[in-house]
Amino acid sequence: MVGMLALPQMAQARGRKRAVPNLRESRVDRPSVRATAVRVPVVIHMATIEGIDAVAGARVARWVKRANEAFAPHGIEVFVQDIKRLPTGYTDVRRSRQRRELAVHAPHDGAVHLFVIESLDTAKPFRARRRVRGLHWRYLGIKRDLRRREYVVVTREAPDTTLAHELGHLMGLGHATREDNIMCSCRKGTTGFTWDQGASMRAGAGSFVTRQRQARRAARRWADRRRR
Repeated sequence: MVGMLALPQMAQARGRKRAVPNLRESRVDRPSVRATAVRVPVVIHMATIEGIDAVAGARVARWVKRANEAFAPHGIEVFVQDIKRLPTGYTDVRRSRQRRELAVHAPHDGAVHLFVIESLDTAKPFRARRRVRGLHWRYLGIKRDLRRREYVVVTREAPDTTLAHELGHLMGLGHATREDNIMCSCRKGTTGFTWDQGASMRAGAGSFVTRQRQARRAARRWADRRRR
């Protein structure tokens, strides 16, 4: 289990002092979230600039709150299990190599690893006009130390619904086309998930836990073989 860390009472973001909320209390308690709700732990990895958080804690708290507002009717809840700070150098993630480097910080511990950074723009010129503000990343290559690693990324300028959108991908949802659906890149105004999407996400959350468990077992078997 990842150790519990607490954010300091005050932190700086982009050079200004701001009160940092307790992100672990950012969940939304609503009657529609039953005692049988699927609870999804999240470990937050904060990018830093010279030791200062690249994104204000208040903004991240809004992301978590907004995600829970969308998940609540479907019996899903995310909660912050741990908060960590990344070493210098991960503020802007632009290349596939950097994405693989982030995966090293996302072990198979049963939690969703959320990387909060400043920029995720692609380095390819023909995509320069399209700003990437969120990402669900899953390694499908052959490197054993990265096999089955996955995480989500949200950038500083992302809308409050981006975290819910990327968690939807992690729990198995594809993109939608309606503007009132969180899984649409064109989403506007009041948005949410459909009941069918909610059912799929509940099953997808279980699949994520299963993937994590299988990956841990495979990693242990590989480590045992190397020690022989």
